[in-house]
Amino acid sequence: MGKTLKAFQIMVGGRIFDYRLGENLDLELIKTFFQKKYTVKKIWSGGRHVLGILEKDKKTLFLKLATSEGISEVTKNEYNWNEQFNKLIPRKQSDFWVPQNIECGIYNSKFFYLITDKFEGELLAKKPEKSEISNTFIKFIPSVIRLSELIQNLDINLSGKENTDHKERFFQKTKYWYKDIPKDVRYKYKIDQLLNIVENNVSILKKKPRHGDFTPWHLIKLPDNKLGLLDGEHARNNGVEYYDIGYFIQRVFSVLQNQDFAQTMLVLLIKAKYDITKLRVILAARGIGGFLDESLKSSPNYIFSNKFKDWVIKLNNNTI
Repeated sequence: MGKTLKAFQIMVGGRIFDYRLGENLDLELIKTFFQKKYTVKKIWSGGRHVLGILEKDKKTLFLKLATSEGISEVTKNEYNWNEQFNKLIPRKQSDFWVPQNIECGIYNSKFFYLITDKFEGELLAKKPEKSEISNTFIKFIPSVIRLSELIQNLDINLSGKENTDHKERFFQKTKYWYKDIPKDVRYKYKIDQLLNIVENNVSILKKKPRHGDFTPWHLIKLPDNKLGLLDGEHARNNGVEYYDIGYFIQRVFSVLQNQDFAQTMLVLLIKAKYDITKLRVILAARGIGGFLDESLKSSPNYIFSNKFKDWVIKLNNNTI
């Protein structure tokens, strides 16, 4: 199961759940369950979810089954995100698609699942690991930016009742990331410098919707140059502005390990009149999140996390 961390906890109905840790479920039993209604082409463990390729009425579908109650909660959020996005942004009228829900339900009286249509196309990055930037990736960057802007203007309702405003929640989450990083790592790499950037400037951020996991490996080139966006588990209506595009840049820099392309994207945003001070707040927070992600690996290597930290600290209007 692993260690429970504050950064990955959510409260639902007065109960605290962890949305990172799951159980090992019996794949054969799951296959038998879904064979009652579908042809099961493939079932496999995808980490926090059991994933599957199903078929019905000659249509290929995608299964996503949570492996804990905490993961179930964020998977329910993904289902709601899909529903609301597709109502607000009909496919016939847009170049931006998210999966369409086919069905949802509860497996074994405990685990939420959703079934959607299955996207076929080329991911901008195949995996969250070091990789070359493809021509497709480069071509779609203007679309990636436009999609992040579209999301910020959606009239969605995903967060439920909140006791804190968007700025307080964002800063609180950032502090959870910071405190869950091993203390020796925080001190060695002076990660408090990033936390100070967030604390000193969070007050200027406006409330905006977000997808929440806006990464190259969740974006897919579809036929006719449509752009698909997957995995809306962490979508919210009370996020902060620039969150998705800042998240994307941090992933390009630290996970794909391509500082030059991250810089190229930043220049495009500045030319488009993005506020560098606000964007720097998001990048600083995501830099902290990047250190936490790295610390959870079996053999952490903080080289690119630290390079990103130094890059963010130096950012200002005179460095573009």
